[in-house]
Amino acid sequence: MPLASGAQPAIHSAEFLLAESAVPVLPDSPGFVRTAALKASAESASMIEAADGVPAVITNVAKKSTRTIQPGQQAQPLTSREKFIFSIRNQTRPMSPVNWIVSAGLSHLRDGRPHYGTDSGAFGERLGAAALKQSTQSVLVFGVFASAFHEDPRYYRLGSSHPFMKRAVYAASRILITRTDSGQPSINWARICGMAGSAAITNLYYPERDTGLNPTLRSYGDSFVTGAATNELREFMADAIAMIRRKR
Repeated sequence: MPLASGAQPAIHSAEFLLAESAVPVLPDSPGFVRTAALKASAESASMIEAADGVPAVITNVAKKSTRTIQPGQQAQPLTSREKFIFSIRNQTRPMSPVNWIVSAGLSHLRDGRPHYGTDSGAFGERLGAAALKQSTQSVLVFGVFASAFHEDPRYYRLGSSHPFMKRAVYAASRILITRTDSGQPSINWARICGMAGSAAITNLYYPERDTGLNPTLRSYGDSFVTGAATNELREFMADAIAMIRRKR
């Protein structure tokens, strides 16, 4: 049965919600899959008639806890207090512990950084280190430095109306470019400084062989790579889910 035109916005909103809940977030070392699943919740779009008789669209308003802003959604500005709450919620989602376990498990299997060894006790140390590093980075990037530089910590998705290559370049560039609280483009100082701070703090709890200038710089560089990959997933995951749904 054909769907009424008014049902289309609700369907698109549901697809966006499904995509947001399924987007994995990568950790701070290459090859590790991080699934910081943050739900996008929005009011259903509706049509109203303007005074001159021309239909006007009321776009969705994203909740302040939303990590990824979908095309057509309005994002409410975040206060400094709300940014700190946002940074904490980013690590208290149900999938965060899964992310830590995956990160620690892969590092344990190949005896990678941080080098705690390969016994059962070493896995526990890696698990704690993964949780601490990711939580520290979340608070520094989304809370401390996003507030200090008046930057918006959320990812704004371009969507399928744009060419693939433009979207791919855009997603990767959001590691270095972001929006201010007023919506103006800006260098992503929050990300640059927050990841540097998180990498530096690992010197306090990583094994000695993983501390010092060179290991810290490698960790810092890894954060840029995985951050860019995470943004690519945020940009294209909704399309992948929609494609799978159409094939069923």
